[in-house]
Amino acid sequence: MPISRRVGEVSRAAAVLLCMTTLSACVHSVERSPTDGMPLPADWMTASPTAEATGDPRWWMRFQQPGLNALVTDALTRNRQLQAARARLDQADALLRQQTSGLYPSLELNGRASRGKNVIFIGDQRVQTISNQYSLSASAAYEVDLWGRVRHGRTASRLDAQAAALDATAAAHSIAAQVTETWLSLIETEARLALTRSQAELNTRYLELTRLRFEYGSGSIVGIRQQEQQVAGVESQAPLLTAQAGVLRNQLAVLAGHPPGKMRIAVPGSLPQLPPPPTAGLPADLLLHRPDVMAAYRRVLAADHRVGVAVADRLPSLRLTADTGYQSQSTETLFDDLIWSVAAGIVGPVFDAGRRAAEVRRTDAVLREALAQYEQALLDAMAEVENALLQEQEQRRHVEALEKRVAASRSLLEATRDRYQNGLSDYLPVLTALTTLQADEQSYLTAKRQLLSYRVQLHRALGGDWSVVDTGNGESS
Repeated sequence: MPISRRVGEVSRAAAVLLCMTTLSACVHSVERSPTDGMPLPADWMTASPTAEATGDPRWWMRFQQPGLNALVTDALTRNRQLQAARARLDQADALLRQQTSGLYPSLELNGRASRGKNVIFIGDQRVQTISNQYSLSASAAYEVDLWGRVRHGRTASRLDAQAAALDATAAAHSIAAQVTETWLSLIETEARLALTRSQAELNTRYLELTRLRFEYGSGSIVGIRQQEQQVAGVESQAPLLTAQAGVLRNQLAVLAGHPPGKMRIAVPGSLPQLPPPPTAGLPADLLLHRPDVMAAYRRVLAADHRVGVAVADRLPSLRLTADTGYQSQSTETLFDDLIWSVAAGIVGPVFDAGRRAAEVRRTDAVLREALAQYEQALLDAMAEVENALLQEQEQRRHVEALEKRVAASRSLLEATRDRYQNGLSDYLPVLTALTTLQADEQSYLTAKRQLLSYRVQLHRALGGDWSVVDTGNGESS
């Protein structure tokens, strides 16, 4: 065959392949902006407090508590839920490698040696033969990705791996928030236990006072019984608080990856101060800072690419094969003769009773499901930020009001006590004022802890930049 003719045929084949490759981009196109149908608000409804600029995404460090920092660091390394999330990430990476292999030819080596006995009959004669057969061959196969089926599959797997990595980041973010909230609850419980014991001592002194006044004829037995009831009521709270503190310590140990009761956890005697607020940013920032929203977005794109896989599967495929090797009846002459073959084949579906068409419809439904889940995740994220901003704002006012109430209750107790000691009233106003003050003190302590919890929830809702935080999955800070 003339060289010019061969060059022409090669050029035409290359042109056909180029046209098919270009056409594959038109078989299915992936929508990169799935949120166009859901416009985001320009700003938050609740004004965020003035934020202090900081480049450290480890928001729990703002509480300035070394014990909390150690607990979170331990949890990010040893927590079993995080280890499971990292294992899922490894699975996704392995699936990506499997899909990527489809872009390259496969090569197999085959070596075979056989010995057989045959019997043939020639007339009345029986002839027995023993033959040997030796072969060594290599075969290669490659599917030309005409319609982008393999490329869509690989891209979908890559997006799945990215989503799995973001899931691990979201899990780490959630675990850090759980540790911080549980740690704050433990401080509150220990502080309430100390406050209860202090209140019990104060109630005991008031009981001694009422008994002393009764002995001198200035009091009544009713006042003594009322104060005894107050003492018993306060003391009854201590066992419950002790049990609650033990439960919280066990929860912290499990979150940090340790067996319950096998971890020494020391907490300060009082709640920390409210740290500087984070930068709330804009609602659109959640698309870049919330790992769960980012993961949901990648799952939408992955589902869209799998629609492309299903569409391309309905079109013909071009497969190239090549075989070469040696074959002989003895090892001495095995490499004397080289045998080879090259083949190209086109395979296309003719009739499958609608199976491939149904797969296209199924993957399209999966895409619509993923899109709805992504939009729901974005709506939930915006609601969480709005709720955290609003709750923290109103909780500040609640704490300020409770602080004034505790001061007023303390003044009322002093006034009623003075009137009782001067014989101007009976003991009931003192008991009422004492009960009110002690309940207000407990409420004030709980309200302060709740304000700190709302701050944790705000950090959790905003997400933040976790690309520089070591979550134990090979991404370093």
